[in-house]
Amino acid sequence: SNHHMYPGESVAFLDMEVGLFHTEKGAVIKILRSQVAPRYPHMVYYSLYGTKGYVENGRGDVRLNQGFRWLQGEQTEQEGAEEIECNIVDPDAPEAAKSGGHGTSEYYMVQDFIAALDEGRRPPIDVIRAVDFTIPGILAHEAAMKGGVWLEVPEYGW
Repeated sequence: SNHHMYPGESVAFLDMEVGLFHTEKGAVIKILRSQVAPRYPHMVYYSLYGTKGYVENGRGDVRLNQGFRWLQGEQTEQEGAEEIECNIVDPDAPEAAKSGGHGTSEYYMVQDFIAALDEGRRPPIDVIRAVDFTIPGILAHEAAMKGGVWLEVPEYGW
C-alpha cells in the first residue's frame, strides 16, 4: 500500500505489504505484514495449504491455541476442516521465551545458535542461511516500492 497512516515516515514504513513468492519447486508462498493494523494480543497467523490439505492456526486470539486442519482422505463426519490444537507458543518454554512476540520460535533459534558456538560447531542458521531467509523479504519490499513489479531472487550458492 502506501503511507496513508503515517505519511511522514520513511520509505521502510509502508502501511501494509504482501510478498508473493514462487519457489523453484513450484510452491507459492505469501507473506502479509502490517505496520499499522492494531493486534492485541499480537498475532502471528500461519496458514499452510497444499494440494492434499491444509492446516492453520486460528485468526483470533492465539492464546486460545485453536486451529483447523483438513487432509484429503481423512474427512471427519462433519463437512470441512476439523478443529485442532495449534499452539504457536511452547507451553513448556521458560517465561522469558514467551515475551518475544513470535511465539517461542526466536528463543529456540537463539539458544541453538549459542549452543553451536559453545560447542564449536556450525549453527543451524548461520549467516549464509540468514541471508537466504532475508533477501526475499528485502526484494519483496523493493518490488512494492517499485509499484508491485516481479523481481528475481538471486541464488548466492554459498
